[in-house]
Amino acid sequence: MVVQRLQAAALVAGPVIFATSPFFWTNGHYGVNGGMLIALSMVPWVYGLIGEYERLRERTPTAAGLWLLLLLIGMFGTIGFGMQGFFEGVFGVGLDDRTALGRLGEYPPQSVVMLWLPGPTFPLSLLVFGLLLAWTRMAPRWVVVLICLAAIAFPVGRVLRLEWIAYVVDLLVIVPFSQLAWRAWHRTESVATTV
Repeated sequence: MVVQRLQAAALVAGPVIFATSPFFWTNGHYGVNGGMLIALSMVPWVYGLIGEYERLRERTPTAAGLWLLLLLIGMFGTIGFGMQGFFEGVFGVGLDDRTALGRLGEYPPQSVVMLWLPGPTFPLSLLVFGLLLAWTRMAPRWVVVLICLAAIAFPVGRVLRLEWIAYVVDLLVIVPFSQLAWRAWHRTESVATTV
C-alpha cells in the first residue's frame, strides 16, 4: 500500500516539477535550472506511471508492455534534452542562439539516438497512455481528452520555445494527472479498508 501511495503522489509531483521548468528558461533555452527540472521530473513521473502500467497490464498485457517500453524510451529522451539544457547553461554554450543544437549536426547518428528519436517519444507515450485509458475505460473521458490534447500540444511549446504555450500545455498535463493521482490514492484507501 505504501508503494501505491508513493506512486499516486508521484503522478502529481512529476508533472508539477516539469511545469516549473519554463519559469527558468533563458532566452528560450532550458538553462541550468530548467534543464535540471526537466530531467529530475522524469523520475517521479515515470515511477507514478509504472503504477498505472500495473493496472493496464491486468486488462491488456501486450499493449501495456509496449506502452511501457515507449515510456522508458521517452523518459531517456526527455532526460537527454534536460541534460543538454543543463550543460548548455553550465558551459555557457548556445544561450544566445542555436549554436549548441547546430553542433549536434556534426554527430548525426549519435544525435538521432540520444535526442531526435527518443525526445518526441515521451509525448507520444502520453498520447498512447491516453488512448489505452480510453480503450480500457480506466479513467473518466475528460481525463483521457486532456491527456491526449496535452500530448499533441506538448511539442509545440517545447520546440518553438514559447513560454506561454508551455505554461498552458503544462497546466493541461497537471490537471488530468492530479485526477489520476487522486483516484490512485483512493484506490489504496479502499483496498486498506477491505483487508
